[in-house]
Order: sequence, then C-alpha cells, then structure tokens
Amino acid sequence: MFLIVVFAIALMATITVGILVMTTEELQLMQNQLYAANAMCTAEAGLNDAFAQIRTDPNWTPDASYTNKSFSSYGTYTVTYEGALPDPNIISTGVSPEGYTARVKAEVTIGTIAPYVIRIDKLRVNE
Repeated sequence: MFLIVVFAIALMATITVGILVMTTEELQLMQNQLYAANAMCTAEAGLNDAFAQIRTDPNWTPDASYTNKSFSSYGTYTVTYEGALPDPNIISTGVSPEGYTARVKAEVTIGTIAPYVIRIDKLRVNE
C-alpha cells in the first residue's frame, strides 16, 4: 500500500512540474509576441511620421533626427528613404526597449498638388 502512495505522489509531482514548465513557456511566448508587436507599432509610427512630413513637403528626406527617434516608451525608430520623386521607398525600422526589431517598407507614389496625397503601392513587413 505504501508503494502505491509513493508512486501516486511521484506521478502527481511529475505532472505538476510538466504543467509548470508548459505554463512558463507559454508566458515567455506571449511576452515575446508582445515585444515584437511593440517593435512593429514603433516601426509603423516612424512610417506615419514620415508621411506627415511628406504631406507638407514632398521633397522631404529624413535627416539625423530620424535616426533612433524616440516613440514614447515604446522604443525608437529610424526612417530611411530610397529612390526619387514621385515614387520613393520609405523604410522604417522600429526597435522595442527589449531589443526586438521590426521593419516596414512602403513603396509610395506622392501626389503633385498640396496637400500631397500619398498612395501606398506596396507595403512590405519584415523583409
């Protein structure tokens, strides 16, 4: 009888440890997903910031102030610019405080009359 009780306790302890390990892994996965989403939001904020500048000045290009620009407590973003008017590529890279990185590249066409309309022809995420 004593052997059955010991076996039952050992079995319950093993199941408990297994459940704790699975729960810990799930929490880590959720946390990683949250950090990655945070980086994506920061990258999108950089893209929207660039769009706001372009709407007022279609000849705008990012300067040094768009390198590691702070986005509240969500992280930083860097905006770069490729190509020429009227269809440049705007690339925003967001970094969360935890070091996760996301990249958004928008291939756009900019209108010729103020306020300058921006048409996103292609939007590429994390390429």
